[in-house]
Amino acid sequence: MAQFDLIVIGSGPGGYIAAIRGAQLGLSTALVEKDPALGGTCLHRGCIPAKTWLETAHRFEQMQEANSYGIDGVEAKALKANLETIVKRKGRIVTKNAKGIEFLMKKNKVSVLKGFGKLLGGGKVEVAGEVHEAKRIILATGSGPKDIPGLETDGKQVLNSDHILDLTELPAHLVILGAGAIGVEFASVFSRLGSKVTLVEFMDTILPLEDEDIGLELAKILRKSYKIDVRTKTKITRIEKRADGVVCHLEGETPGEVVGSHLLVAVGRAPKLEGVGLEKTKAQVDRGCVVVDRFMQTGEPGLYAIGDIVRTPWLAHVASDEGIVAAEHAAQSLGKDAHPHPIRYDRFPACTYCDPEVGTIGLSEKAAKAKGYDVQVGSFPFAPMAKANIVGEPHGFIKIVADKQYGEILGIHILGPKATELVASSVALMGGEFTVDELINTMYPHPTLNEVFPEAARAVHGRALNM
Repeated sequence: MAQFDLIVIGSGPGGYIAAIRGAQLGLSTALVEKDPALGGTCLHRGCIPAKTWLETAHRFEQMQEANSYGIDGVEAKALKANLETIVKRKGRIVTKNAKGIEFLMKKNKVSVLKGFGKLLGGGKVEVAGEVHEAKRIILATGSGPKDIPGLETDGKQVLNSDHILDLTELPAHLVILGAGAIGVEFASVFSRLGSKVTLVEFMDTILPLEDEDIGLELAKILRKSYKIDVRTKTKITRIEKRADGVVCHLEGETPGEVVGSHLLVAVGRAPKLEGVGLEKTKAQVDRGCVVVDRFMQTGEPGLYAIGDIVRTPWLAHVASDEGIVAAEHAAQSLGKDAHPHPIRYDRFPACTYCDPEVGTIGLSEKAAKAKGYDVQVGSFPFAPMAKANIVGEPHGFIKIVADKQYGEILGIHILGPKATELVASSVALMGGEFTVDELINTMYPHPTLNEVFPEAARAVHGRALNM
């Protein structure tokens, strides 16, 4: 029986970061992983592969527009997406990053235990038939796609977000159920690569978790610029698989039938808790998620849970920060010089890598009003900004939600070019508790996309300069 100060089960962005932080603080640490390579869903079946596809689609679109930039010799109609090459490139990027995580484990002297990790209670963990003991355990087993009754995936015609990453033939007509981040991103990918795309969403707007204005404007852009058939307030009630495709029966605002060559089911993920042994502990589970406190502690002394198995935002960067909090609290409880800081979940950034991109942080206008704030809003489009026109992406806007009484910025919502990078400025602004007037008096360089920030702040007071 091997003994450790800390065992982390799961090597995704929450787990491997927790392992590194524990080792940095002087804990003898082991990382358990059931898959052949380290990295978890984010690296192998999520964030990284999906963004590789998105980058290919973006470059494909840029090449189609080469002539308008004065680049001759590129015949747009002759361009063709080679999905086999896209998948191979994706694989190389994933492998490189997985090896990077392996290196980090060696560098930080973290023992890697290969196999399924199961809690036995009393600080014991079984891995591949061997029992190990730890003073503290962090559970980071992540989530995976779940089948919807009647819409079970087969990996051929009916796909989930794992299957679609390895497609080697371009769908003639891709029907996507669910217009959250996953659905919208793959709609953006395949519409640009040449597929006909139908996007079906049950809620009133696409990206229903974002500020309403973001979803409404993005839907307009997807319809107009990419010819995507966006159907909101609509659901797929049943499907029929035929040799020539999948018949999707729709109910709601746009009832009827849609026949696609493929159906992507992009709704529903579930925490991976089956078989991990929680029943041997005092940890509580509520609606499928492990219950934790602000330091990620469960009801079982010495057991922590992070990432997609707890009821916090299911985002890789949130999981990583939760891993740091858990590891630091574990180290502190074992007498190490650590100072864990609970996460401010009202200030986490969220990104959707569609085209145009979406980057948001803080409260939406609707949520701010629901919390009782006297809300004031300022919006500014990218269209008047020189840099947006230089890069050929003038769509979208930035929206600032602020408290009227004190001027504090409550939320920043960006739809536009490089929004997933621009949102980093929003993180700093909200972390520093900036007011609208302080942002107005902050100088931004020209020409940059960042110039929309002070303009949106001025718009709160009705005095934007470039519109």
